[in-house]
Amino acid sequence: MTFLEAYAKFGPDTLAIAEALHIKENEADRLINARLNCSYAERLHARRVKKIAYAGKEPFTSEWAR
Repeated sequence: MTFLEAYAKFGPDTLAIAEALHIKENEADRLINARLNCSYAERLHARRVKKIAYAGKEPFTSEWAR
């Protein structure tokens, strides 16, 4: 079982993930934190791109290409 499969099955439960992957609990906690940080960064980036792209103009118009 991979970490992503275990995370999808158990959620952010460090004990269950550690038992499923046969790793220590602190390692499971580190992996969960990395996963949550990554998803937060992706959401934040998507929000920024959306604000920039639709700030009154369509992206990739001739004015933006200058």
